Amino acid sequence: MTSSASALHAHTVEVDLDDDGLPGLLPGLQPSGVWLREGEGLVGLGIAAAGRATGERRFSELADWWETTAQRIQQRESDAEASPAVFASVAYAASSQYVSRLILPEVLLRRAGRRTWVTTVSQRQRPVEEMLSDHGLRLQRGRLLRAASSSTAMPAAAQAPGLRSERHYLHAVSAGLSAIAEGTVQKLVLARDVQVAADSVIPLGLLLRRLTTDYAGCWTYLVGGDEQAVLGATPEMLVSVRGAEVSSRVLAGTVDHSASEHLLDDSKQHHEHDLAVRSLLDQLGRVTETLQAPQRPRVLELPNVYHLASDITGRLARGEDGSLPSPLLVAGQAHPTAAVCGTPTRQADDLLAVLEGLDRGPFAGPVGWIDAQGNADFGIALRGGVLEQPDRMRLFAGCGIVHGSQPEAELAETRSKLRPMLTALGAG
Repeated sequence: MTSSASALHAHTVEVDLDDDGLPGLLPGLQPSGVWLREGEGLVGLGIAAAGRATGERRFSELADWWETTAQRIQQRESDAEASPAVFASVAYAASSQYVSRLILPEVLLRRAGRRTWVTTVSQRQRPVEEMLSDHGLRLQRGRLLRAASSSTAMPAAAQAPGLRSERHYLHAVSAGLSAIAEGTVQKLVLARDVQVAADSVIPLGLLLRRLTTDYAGCWTYLVGGDEQAVLGATPEMLVSVRGAEVSSRVLAGTVDHSASEHLLDDSKQHHEHDLAVRSLLDQLGRVTETLQAPQRPRVLELPNVYHLASDITGRLARGEDGSLPSPLLVAGQAHPTAAVCGTPTRQADDLLAVLEGLDRGPFAGPVGWIDAQGNADFGIALRGGVLEQPDRMRLFAGCGIVHGSQPEAELAETRSKLRPMLTALGAG
């Protein structure tokens, strides 16, 4: 874990913003963190401090780091409405070679409703204007602006096979179906990868801007502005915490537009969705005192696919000392869901590790943010990928395999799920 005992000085100012909002600022920026949906959320620039963890205790170690770091932050009470926040990415598996991390940005832009705040964090007190200038922004009569115009063109990019071929994926799905028929698992979520190589450095700000435009109803995310940065536009909320209130969105059961009118009557898709809902209720039940799920799912329409969706709500249970659990520990209880792993969890997790032949890294792991007030959003890092080099990304997509699944249909579903990132990168 990375740590330092020195104090961190936080300062917040409210600013005006043009109609394009935070997404309109992204082109030309090199953000260290992003969490945006329908124009609202957070954008981080630079890194004031960072925590890192690996292995089985990655959730608890990151929670400890943030608790200690938050105590070091000196902020006026009047600024608490827009408190500092960290961006979080946790590797899917304890065995992953990828590092789980928290990033406390030097500059945090926060948008809620029609209000926008700039919060700066540094070891020595610095003027807000100076810190904004370091990251390509400026204040003009209280209005936040980009310091210079930016290109709207993405470099040419091409798709290449991933670590495992499409044929390998078809064989993996067939093996998964055999395991389901034998009763080893009820559901298995199998993922595959592809690579995208660009002719020059991928402009992350512009790429994220495209995702916020094309998938405004999803949560566009980024953690890290360097190699191994994870980014995408996820439709799935793992846990959202506001004080003692907790909520989650389960997506399982997916079809393309041609089959959308039959989704609510599709028994195979309902079976997959019901397994995911029951799994999440069991896992979150360990840290909640109340938890409710709708009797029937609804249909969530996205530009590329349709999902069965259920929104779950509840209240967190307090400990013996009256304290609420860290949002990171709540996310750790919910992860992995049946929507990204399978059922039963342990057996499915062991099996997919063998059949996939991949290190998922942050794919399908929790991704989001936590602020100093204990509020948090953790999505599931789906519909995205990992920046492996400045001009190269590895993209992932997975599908839920249940009795009745067809290998070719599941492969086609992964292509649909890869489409958002491939299109945004110009490689679709």
